Amino acid sequence: MGRITVFTIQDCPHCLRSKKYLDNRSVPFVEISLSTHPSKRNDMLSLSDRLTVPQFFFNEDHIGGADDLIQFVEDMESTTNHHSFLSYYESEIQGKDESTDARLDVPTSPPVTTRIAPPREYEQSIPMPGGEMASVLEVTLLLTKLLPREDKRFNWTVYKKSFTGTKFVQVVMEHFSITEEEAIQFGSLLKDEPHKVLTHVAENDRHSFVNQGLYYRLQCYHTPSVLNSFRIWNERVDIDFMSLLQRLKKRLGQIEVAVTNENDGTVQYSNARHQHPQYSQFEDAVCELQGVDMSRMNRDTRLAFGINLYNVMIKYAFMKVGIATTASSRNAFFSNVQFNIGGALFSFNDLEHGILRGNKRPAYGLTPQFNTKTDQTRASLALPDPDCRIHFALNCGAKSCPPIKNFTADAIDEELRIVAQSFAEQEENVRMDETTNKVYLTKILSWFRADFSTSKELLPSKVLTFLRGDKRDKLQRMISSKPTIRIEFNIYDWGTNASHFEPFDNNTLTINSKTLKNIIL
Repeated sequence: MGRITVFTIQDCPHCLRSKKYLDNRSVPFVEISLSTHPSKRNDMLSLSDRLTVPQFFFNEDHIGGADDLIQFVEDMESTTNHHSFLSYYESEIQGKDESTDARLDVPTSPPVTTRIAPPREYEQSIPMPGGEMASVLEVTLLLTKLLPREDKRFNWTVYKKSFTGTKFVQVVMEHFSITEEEAIQFGSLLKDEPHKVLTHVAENDRHSFVNQGLYYRLQCYHTPSVLNSFRIWNERVDIDFMSLLQRLKKRLGQIEVAVTNENDGTVQYSNARHQHPQYSQFEDAVCELQGVDMSRMNRDTRLAFGINLYNVMIKYAFMKVGIATTASSRNAFFSNVQFNIGGALFSFNDLEHGILRGNKRPAYGLTPQFNTKTDQTRASLALPDPDCRIHFALNCGAKSCPPIKNFTADAIDEELRIVAQSFAEQEENVRMDETTNKVYLTKILSWFRADFSTSKELLPSKVLTFLRGDKRDKLQRMISSKPTIRIEFNIYDWGTNASHFEPFDNNTLTINSKTLKNIIL
């Protein structure tokens, strides 16, 4: 009995969309996940000669990716006598002999699984008024509902999302039916180590919690420029940093899939923060990265960790602070949105140019990302012998997904080879015209040309190493027959896979703002 087989990876919106497409037509299929069985990747590549997922097979006939499947079904329904795709499946696929190609066999070996996190320490839970214990997350979520978030002024500064100590005591007394003294004690407990659920709004916080007009705010609002600052992490840190990041990536991927449009594969990022029940759990869990020490990683581990971290944090930022839509806002986004890794703060530019590119200057920058004299700690994390292929691995594009979404230290070179080939196969990134002896390349190869070759003229030879098949043969002929190849860089498309998002506003990253308004004369 024949079948439909599809190669997928976890949390791939295109895989989700196409599988839902079949489910809605009650058409069964067999799934081979490259996330749980990465050894099947070579089978998919050899069968389809494609480097992206999903890839569909009707018995041994290769159909293609998500768009190819949908187009096939639409054409079939409009040009054949079958009244539905289910009817076509039953007679033309299921009714045929089962494939004998072992590469389409469902794997029987145990799946690759994410390492389970070590347990958290119970003593980090917070004793609540009344005697029960609650987690930092539970307490924080409760207080976000109970306490006001107001703009408070003092002298020339506006303290956003704040409340007074007096208001805190009033709210807590009413909610828990406790005395003023007990409410003050609870406020002190939340403000002090190790919990620090709330903090004084001043940069230098030396105040004890008091039932007065001093301004406080919840920690989850205190540092809006730092993505993973929902809480101060003071629990155990998993020393297997790669597994920790993989678990976070899986959690975020589940949220992303849940807010993905089934019809077109676009993502409703703003819905994640406002509607998804698991978003706050991710906000709590991602704070564990505050304890990760990248200096303990060898070169390949830091490379794989850095790529995975960048891709996770980009999507997290899209959900939390929005998506930049202009040149100025993009500059602010990549420079000012930060994350806390091991107690040090990194922007996307810091991670890309400072660490992954070996502390080089950004595009249009004049100096290296890190000052090696004044910023020795972060500069020491710069990768030796940086790999130019990181530019193909950072922030997976929206149109298709390479069959790798989690990079590993053990296989990083092979994984970068595959994503580079996948990237270069897309016509908007690499295209040749033999008649005009011209090569059209992504703007990335212009911005970071020095990462790829010593001169613009040598770029085609470097690009050749990323190509395969007919495309490689075409460029090889051009290089062999023409002494000079003209190069044109395409306009870079900053579009994302978002269908519903909040525009990024750099002003939202500032929590204490100076103002000249309402100054007392």
